[in-house]
Amino acid sequence: MPDPKLYLLAMAASAIASLLFVLAATAVARPASSTRLNVASILGIGLGLSVGYNVLALRLAWPPAKGLDRLLLIVVPTTIVIELIAGFPWVPRSVPWLMRICLAAAAPRVLLHGSVYLSSPASDQHLWQSAAQLVLCSFLLIGTWRLLTLLSVRSPGISIPLALAMTTQSGGLTIMMAGYIKGGAATIPLAASLAGTSVATYLMRKKTSLSGVIGIGVVGLFGVLFIGRFFGRLSTVCALTLLLAPLLLWISEVPSLRHRKPWFVGLFRLLLVAIPLAVVLVLAKQDFDLKMAPLL
Repeated sequence: MPDPKLYLLAMAASAIASLLFVLAATAVARPASSTRLNVASILGIGLGLSVGYNVLALRLAWPPAKGLDRLLLIVVPTTIVIELIAGFPWVPRSVPWLMRICLAAAAPRVLLHGSVYLSSPASDQHLWQSAAQLVLCSFLLIGTWRLLTLLSVRSPGISIPLALAMTTQSGGLTIMMAGYIKGGAATIPLAASLAGTSVATYLMRKKTSLSGVIGIGVVGLFGVLFIGRFFGRLSTVCALTLLLAPLLLWISEVPSLRHRKPWFVGLFRLLLVAIPLAVVLVLAKQDFDLKMAPLL
């Protein structure tokens, strides 16, 4: 059975570890440069994830045997390396995006490796359907990644990574109510690390794009929703709604809102994203009460 106290402890541990690491790493030289802030925030997320999963005692197999293992041991660490490379000013801008596209193309195939979706008796129709699903998932990942990164450059702020953290945690709760407890629990350190890192970065430098944090957040969100959809009981509609909800942040770029005070724009962005998340959670709770609660 889920242990709410353990989940809260893991959340607090991840957030505090990430926050303190970023503050300590950037307090040496003030004001902190964009490169130093980017490296500190990415490493802070890595530390927060390690601490949180240690508190949860989440057991991962090596070599990875399941989709969740491959997400946390292959896909997310690869994203961290890519975002670290992307943060250095001497790296051509095309190089990180080439690596991101390669990761987006490979991630769905990596997560489904060895599963029934790829190993079932093959027919031409089955092969085409599987290939189409993988390609569509890759496009959704890289498209969401690109759009949120562009928004962070166009209108930097803490609201984008916070929206990703909020969406990730909502996705975790939805996946839990769909019956995949371990997959949902894996979102807790990720969401907390994103939030803790974002707050610390904001305290050190209010206007920064946080592209590295956004990249890890998008890939992590996609990964947990992907495994929730294919290895849990998360519906396609819920998964797509949660993945695309952060794109509502672009509405704040309309001329009548863009030039308002930053705190107002940030709050408006978070409220926009919260609406579909609340709808998904309410529907998931109703479905849980109908199908799962009587069994418990």
